[in-house]
Amino acid sequence: MFWKKSNNKQSQESKDLWLPIGAAQSFSISELDTELLDLFEKKEKTLETKERFTNWFKQTENLSRDSMHRISEEIALLEYYISLWSMLHPEEQHVKVDFNIADPSLQVNALLFLPLVQNALTNGYNTMPEHPIKIRLSSTTNQIKLEVSNHVNHYLKDQSDNDYINFLQDRLKFHYPDKHNLFINSNSMLFKVVMILDVRH
Repeated sequence: MFWKKSNNKQSQESKDLWLPIGAAQSFSISELDTELLDLFEKKEKTLETKERFTNWFKQTENLSRDSMHRISEEIALLEYYISLWSMLHPEEQHVKVDFNIADPSLQVNALLFLPLVQNALTNGYNTMPEHPIKIRLSSTTNQIKLEVSNHVNHYLKDQSDNDYINFLQDRLKFHYPDKHNLFINSNSMLFKVVMILDVRH
């Protein structure tokens, strides 16, 4: 899938989306969504821009740390976030996604996959068609596997050392303490994270 830019300002309550995992049961996305908010601040405020931006927070405002929903709903939120980011970003963004889901009704923790996507969008070098972000999500009845890779941004010292990765690790320890693996690999060209969840009951 290739996302092209198409042609609100939330107050402080927008910026309080995503409290730290132990701070409260309800969360939105602020601490981790500073970059998205900054993009919105700099973007010309068309009616579409305002509606799309506001709708993202409407879709997520009632989610809590312990919220569960279908993996198909999680995918829809990821796609919306990517399209919103691409619309707000001043440069064309290139993202390829591959979803291979055995059971769309499989339950997952809400927005658990988002930090890896945010990390790639924010910290990767994604403006070249030949080097898109690649997002691969697959599931069976027993396992979920998410792979996210991006072209390395050479201005960054370490793409694995940031709030996105730390926040994800905290959530994995909370929800899947002994049922997850997180593999992080980086070389001079590619940064890649693989998350594997054991979802057997």
